[in-house]
Amino acid sequence: MPEHSAHLLIIDDNEDILFMLQTMLQMKGYKVSVKNNMEQLYEYIERVHPDLILMDMLLSGADGREVCKYLKSDGLLASIPVIMISAHPNAEKECLEAGANYFLGKPFEMIDLSATVAAAIEGASKR
Repeated sequence: MPEHSAHLLIIDDNEDILFMLQTMLQMKGYKVSVKNNMEQLYEYIERVHPDLILMDMLLSGADGREVCKYLKSDGLLASIPVIMISAHPNAEKECLEAGANYFLGKPFEMIDLSATVAAAIEGASKR
């Protein structure tokens, strides 16, 4: 199993998807934290300062696009790459306009997730 020093934060309100993504990325050697709600989300992100955020576009009680806009407007958090995921037809355009660095449409293959995560982390390390 490859070892990665990157810390990923997954934000999704679907427990099954959260568990699957966490398990798959941990198997790839990443350190993974998860949040399934918006409670103290910004404070949590500021505290753990993950290397990458993987977030669903639609969250219970929140819009991931608005979360992304907030993160990208914050000087301390703006450099964290954000990968947004969604099954909605127009989601890619909307997520990228909100500041997401990458987008994955649901359903997606794990190989595509792995490649996108690796590209996001590599891109961030070159900044």
